[in-house]
Amino acid sequence: METASDPANTSAKAVPSPRDGTRSDTIYRALRSWIHDGTVPFEGRLPTENELTQHFGASRPIIRRAIARLRQEGLVHSIQGSGTIVIYAHGGPSVSTNKDMAQGSVRDLQRCFEFRLMVESEAAYLAALRHNPTSLKRINECVYPSGHSFWSTPPRPGETLNFHAAVVKAADNVFLEKSMDIIMSQPGFQVYLRLRGASRTDSPAEDRASVNDQHVEILRLIERRLADDAREYMRFHIQSAYDYVINRIPLGDQT
Repeated sequence: METASDPANTSAKAVPSPRDGTRSDTIYRALRSWIHDGTVPFEGRLPTENELTQHFGASRPIIRRAIARLRQEGLVHSIQGSGTIVIYAHGGPSVSTNKDMAQGSVRDLQRCFEFRLMVESEAAYLAALRHNPTSLKRINECVYPSGHSFWSTPPRPGETLNFHAAVVKAADNVFLEKSMDIIMSQPGFQVYLRLRGASRTDSPAEDRASVNDQHVEILRLIERRLADDAREYMRFHIQSAYDYVINRIPLGDQT
């Protein structure tokens, strides 16, 4: 068993041992498999470094080398404060054959969105009342300007998740932030991300433009401190996202 080491105490010129290289390769292949088979879906987050070190029994430098290889292949993108986001969206299971549907995960999806409606609508309400220049700037950075060409630019890693996280952060309530972390860790939310990624192949640019328009409207209401309107529009936005996905699941799978 390898013992974890503090990167700050590691020499920049230290050469990894052959065993470290083999271990890193093994972990890299395991993480890549999670991404390709949809265990961690498009726009989903890899486990944290701490979780990965415990899962694989490896040190942080070894975990970081494995993740660095995933970044080099364009499978993930690391965002400070948001973790490592999966940006690979090809070859995942289709909506009609997704095994999660046979396991009753539509029910998980429904319960997840019930909770999202409560948490995120209240977060938008409080963000309108409590936002400051820093938190408002963070939300602004998560939306595209009017007239942006979605046909000519690829999605930014986690572009939709980051917007919602920024709104919750602007609410200045640690319990709402923890609730959002719970939501994103649930199977129902992972099913949503997987289905969203699969259905997005139909008209990705139109879909992104529509979502961005709704984000811009929520931002506008928060900026103007129209708390009640921000709450209601966030509810509409969350419900629209749920309807978009649920209407693309074959009727036979909605059990």
